[in-house]
Amino acid sequence: MRYLSTMKKINLIAFAIVALLAGCQGETENVDRPLYPTEGAINARYTIADGVTVVFAKGNLQYQASSHSWRFANRQYDVIGYNNGLADTTYSGWIDLFGWGTSGEDDLMPYTVSDTSDRYAYGMFDIGGTQYDWGLHNPISNGGNRVGEWRTMTLKEWTYLMKYRTSAQMKKAFATIENVGVDGADMHGLMFLPDKWELPEGCTFQYGVKEGFSTNVYSADQWNKMEGAGAVFLPAAGERDGVTVSLVGDYGCYWTTSGYTLESAYELYFLSSGYDFYPTNRATGHSIRLVMEK
Repeated sequence: MRYLSTMKKINLIAFAIVALLAGCQGETENVDRPLYPTEGAINARYTIADGVTVVFAKGNLQYQASSHSWRFANRQYDVIGYNNGLADTTYSGWIDLFGWGTSGEDDLMPYTVSDTSDRYAYGMFDIGGTQYDWGLHNPISNGGNRVGEWRTMTLKEWTYLMKYRTSAQMKKAFATIENVGVDGADMHGLMFLPDKWELPEGCTFQYGVKEGFSTNVYSADQWNKMEGAGAVFLPAAGERDGVTVSLVGDYGCYWTTSGYTLESAYELYFLSSGYDFYPTNRATGHSIRLVMEK
């Protein structure tokens, strides 16, 4: 039988204590730290794992092929819509629906519309922490314009945000923002409240993600107040299958970094009847909302 030296025992005990304390860190310690404004971010913390908080980008990720430029949408509810079907190598417009892992790494370009799923980060079951992550690979022009500051969340982190952080059930809801969608239509979406929250004057909030998009209805001015208090809104930007875009304003699907099989990866999707996480074909064009750890 092998015996540990006294010093090794002391080191192991110390390591266990540190690990235990780290696992016990909760939202209070993180959200009480000063939070300084970050370019391109909503200035409010969200806990996505024990001891890990992030700020969300101010809008979905967008790409312009003709200039090879990346940016965040100006507003959280802004979507490109059906023009995503025009994406190609020289297109001068912007797109915001991307196949899985299409950061530009290994010539896997954001405008890729191949329906062959093994073209998308083939052989990888998690692109988190790799250059296939859009945020790690690219500078975001209105998000600091530096490489490696933003990232995509994992399936586990999205699940924690929506189900396991403190008061998670009461901090998510469906919502509609009036007259801000494509051609002036209402924009439906999924919203979250930050760890620390105070309802702005003149606004209301009812939690729930099974009652349809009419659960919370805001004018653009009211939403500005909600966003100013830290609320996040994921617009139902639709999805792209090849060059065909559908369900803009009614269906939202957001990639995680987590793969499922060699042909599929996990998405967060929502529609008027609810939300779920589901593995889907990597070639399908989905939205991206990046975060930064703070």
